[in-house]
Amino acid sequence: MITGGLDLGAGVIKGVLLEDGRRLLATASAPSRGIPVQAARHVLDTLGETANIAPDDIDYLCTTGFGRYAIPERNLQVSDFTSSARGAVFLFPKTRLVVDVGTQASRTMSISETGKVLKFKMNEKCAAGAGRFVERCSKYLQVPLEEMGPKALASERPKLISSVCAVLAETEIINNVAEGVPLADILMGVFLSLSQRAHSLMRYVGIQPEVTLVGGLVRNVGMVKALHDTIGMDLNVAPDAYYAAALGSAVLGHARLQKLTTAPQGVGG
Repeated sequence: MITGGLDLGAGVIKGVLLEDGRRLLATASAPSRGIPVQAARHVLDTLGETANIAPDDIDYLCTTGFGRYAIPERNLQVSDFTSSARGAVFLFPKTRLVVDVGTQASRTMSISETGKVLKFKMNEKCAAGAGRFVERCSKYLQVPLEEMGPKALASERPKLISSVCAVLAETEIINNVAEGVPLADILMGVFLSLSQRAHSLMRYVGIQPEVTLVGGLVRNVGMVKALHDTIGMDLNVAPDAYYAAALGSAVLGHARLQKLTTAPQGVGG
């Protein structure tokens, strides 16, 4: 059985294909650009090309994320808390705490050994606590997103951002630039500020090993280091954790499909 998982996030659509709920066949992503349905279908086409299968060969499609209801051909939709938890456990079975710094919000959740969410906490609505703030910093510091993490690693005296409001935080960074604060120290200060906000969410749900980082900032070495230094613990980090929510939705889709196909049939007569 082949199940598909789509994570329709605020900034990026991510997708995976799983075979028999265990083997990862393909991953793909695309910017949503305000039209999640078109982007999602592009991701599905890319997944099919990578796995060399036709769209009809996907036995079950499960969606998650803020746009999960936008795909009419879905068979199931699940919350992104549930899907991220299952995806984390799929990648790291001993995960008990999941950290996700998403585009619009940061969140943490404590989970059981089966991936059930026990307790969760999200940041306030302000973008200074989420990945969108990193994107905005990239623009006005004129540093490409993919270079921010590596450049931050050169920091010797990180300049923390004290403001919790994104607008005020931007002003603070502009002042740091004007004062001649080294770029690396500003960048690491951004990541440490995000990490400290994530740490407060982690304390709320209860910090316990193993801690798994999922979502877009998995790929940012600066954020990974900042979070590691802030909590003083090793983190589970893997390239496929970028797709954790999509992966978890595919796992949940496979479980639902198994129930449907093995359910006893009614006896006529």
